[in-house]
Amino acid sequence: MPSRSRSELAALFDGTWRPDYGPPGPDADPDVVSLARGIYECQTCRPPYRVLADGEEHRVDGHPRFDTLAISVVDDRTVRQVGRRDGLITFEATTSISADGDTRTETWTAANLVDGLIVPVTAPMVGPPDVPKRSVQFGSSATRVGPRPADAHLVSGTWKVVALDLLNHDEDTVYRFDGDALRMTDKLGRSFDAALDGTEAPYHGDPRFTGVSLEVIDERTIEERNLRDGVVVQATRWRVDPDGRTMHVRFDDLHGHVMEQTGHKVI
Repeated sequence: MPSRSRSELAALFDGTWRPDYGPPGPDADPDVVSLARGIYECQTCRPPYRVLADGEEHRVDGHPRFDTLAISVVDDRTVRQVGRRDGLITFEATTSISADGDTRTETWTAANLVDGLIVPVTAPMVGPPDVPKRSVQFGSSATRVGPRPADAHLVSGTWKVVALDLLNHDEDTVYRFDGDALRMTDKLGRSFDAALDGTEAPYHGDPRFTGVSLEVIDERTIEERNLRDGVVVQATRWRVDPDGRTMHVRFDDLHGHVMEQTGHKVI
């Protein structure tokens, strides 16, 4: 690649980037949940489920993140959920309702699929046993869009999500060009230092990947190929707008699942 283009790439990519977790669009269906007579029901979850809210583990079939779920009523405005798969905790969530009963705040833990297993995401993701790890959490705020159901816990009702984000911005990613190589680090402990000629380099800090290769697609786009034991398992394209402030990302797991995301430069 001509040196001028390399300099332009460096000017665009160098810095700290933060993904934008915007709320669902205006046409998205709201959340519908019910907690009444000791039974918690999530009608809009995929798949829907219905379990006793007695703090004990109950079987949930078909859910991608857990096969048992324990739901505890903390008080008249707070509900706690703990999901497990094969006995291991893979999901934790807390739902709180405002004093006026019309705003819902939720936090829940992130997870990845690794070798067919749901693995909770921690910061750092991997590391020595003596390095403290904390769960990566999402947070959301929702407003009530329907009447409060009678004789039910305040968590019950129809809710429209209006805000969504990572609580500690754990996916903030730093890119730095160093000669002919691009260095990536993030708050999850992931990193690589790879040339832009497609050669494989080690990928550190993510149990899903062992290697990475990079290719320049054009003056504003880089493709990252994540490998596991020499086999490409994910392809990601990072494209920066001409203003150098907005990044568009396309994640492809090579099995028909594609996710697109937008981020912005914070430093």
